[in-house]
Amino acid sequence: MEYTGGCLCGGTRYVVKSVPLVVVDCHCIDCRRSAGAPYITWGLVPRHDLRIIQGEPRKVPHAGRIRGFAACCGTHLFFEDNADSETVDVTIASLDDPTPFAPSKAIFVEDKLPWVALSESVPSYQTTPPGKSE
Repeated sequence: MEYTGGCLCGGTRYVVKSVPLVVVDCHCIDCRRSAGAPYITWGLVPRHDLRIIQGEPRKVPHAGRIRGFAACCGTHLFFEDNADSETVDVTIASLDDPTPFAPSKAIFVEDKLPWVALSESVPSYQTTPPGKSE
C-alpha cells in the first residue's frame, strides 16, 4: 500500500510505501517552534520507503538533526537524525489521509504546554522511551 502526502500549496509531494513503524506526538520545544503548533505527530518510516515525487525539501540542520520543509511554502514535512539515517519521520498531518495513523505514545511531555490535554489511553514519556521514537 502507498500513502501520499505533501505541503500546503502542493508544490512538494511524496509517497510512503509502508505503514509507519511508530506514530508519536512530540511535545518538545523544537517541534513546537518548527511547526508553530503545540506538538507534532510524527510517523517513523524506513528511508527506502519514502520517495519525493515533486519539489525538493529545504533541509535545515538544527540541534544535531535535520528538519525538512517544503521549499515552496514552508510546510514542515520531515525529520531525520542525520543524512544517512535508516529512518525518516514524516509529519502525519501532511499525509493526504492521516486518519488511520493515531499516535501510540506522547514524548517530551516535560515540554508540553499546560493547556494541552493528553489522552489517558496513550502512554506518555517525560523525554523519550528507550529505542527510536522520533
